[in-house]
Amino acid sequence: MNLNKEIKRVLIVGSWAKEQITIENIRKNSDIKVYAYMNTKNPAIVSLVDGYEIGKFDKKEKIVDFAKKQKIDLVLITTAQPLSMGVVDHLEKEEIFVFGPSQNAARLESDKAFARQLMKKHRIAALPKFKVFKDRRLAINYAKELDCKVAVKPIGLTDGLGVKIFSDQLETKDDVIRYINEIFDKKIGGDSKVLIEEKLEGDEFTIQCLVYGKNMILTPSVQDFKRLLPGNNGPNTASMGSYSDKGFLLPFMKKGDYLKAVNIIMKTLNAFNKETGVDCKGFLYGQFMKTKEGIKLIEYNFRPGDPEWLNTLLIMRNNLIDVLYYLINRVQKPVHFEDKATVCKYIVPKGYPKILNQVLNVKFDMKKIKDLGVNVYYSSGLDKEGKLRVGSERGIALASKADTISEANNLVEKAISMIDGEFHYRKDIGVEGLIK
Repeated sequence: MNLNKEIKRVLIVGSWAKEQITIENIRKNSDIKVYAYMNTKNPAIVSLVDGYEIGKFDKKEKIVDFAKKQKIDLVLITTAQPLSMGVVDHLEKEEIFVFGPSQNAARLESDKAFARQLMKKHRIAALPKFKVFKDRRLAINYAKELDCKVAVKPIGLTDGLGVKIFSDQLETKDDVIRYINEIFDKKIGGDSKVLIEEKLEGDEFTIQCLVYGKNMILTPSVQDFKRLLPGNNGPNTASMGSYSDKGFLLPFMKKGDYLKAVNIIMKTLNAFNKETGVDCKGFLYGQFMKTKEGIKLIEYNFRPGDPEWLNTLLIMRNNLIDVLYYLINRVQKPVHFEDKATVCKYIVPKGYPKILNQVLNVKFDMKKIKDLGVNVYYSSGLDKEGKLRVGSERGIALASKADTISEANNLVEKAISMIDGEFHYRKDIGVEGLIK
């Protein structure tokens, strides 16, 4: 299916920093009207759009009705829950063009077992040892077979907070067993099933792609940091920040690493097509680890990464809508990225992620921060009292670009020093000791 008509009205479905930067990019073309459907009132997005609706992401009919009311030409679904609920399918039934995966394709993110089993069936050699269990006793026994040196993963969506790893979040073998039981008892991820896989050792990186059938646009690799504390210690978070280097590679990568990761993504998309007869479309990113045994897949997400999308759009020279138009209509046009490094850091409420739905009480001069060359992105929304509340997300991201990672980091650090209030952040993201 081609997108033959001119795109004049765009709807973004999502509430956070990655949606904000997407809207900012689109607004480079002043002729395009942009609307947002959010589940919280993001103050930055509200100031950018021509109209918005606040509602739950599982209310598919409400999203469709808003798109019809605004006579939307193109919908971008950039957050996981509405994708897993099948919003794309409902929009397409109303002949509204959507760039995002069907509910079935969204399982590559929303159902970790599905993605692993698809790759195993099609012999895509990028997986750690793993098994999926409906029986907690069998899951515990398998973890013991691997000496409890495992990653324990709920099957469904957990806002980036569900995966726990031995010797990191799970300090002892007893902790591993307790967490397996907790997943079954509380149905973490929405189901009493668990994925147990061997713990991988190495350096993580992410590659984000814009996918439309057989066509794909690649972006520079990014490394993000999910651990709360410096030195990659403490519990997992949705992410505390990220960086990218000049070009498409990270300091610890070789060109072959990037190409192998892209090849894994392409093989997965081909495998999905063979299984279903359906092509994939949308923002797909693979999170990989460079190990001694080669490149391994950690997981897929079928929407832009947060914060990785910030690093990417910060240096994309093109208007995203032009890029998508060319991709969908198979027009060979180059996508240009500035030859810059980027650093992004989140400030979060103290007590996060153990305590969610907190108020982030901070003050800063937006103009002074922007004058430094640092951008501010909100992954938080205003509550009924007008206070900035973070929900299960993080808070505020600060991101900058420069000729080197160190220079970009110094800009972000200077901006953070200008923020008044109580908050926590990872000072070490972007420093030389953490970049290998």
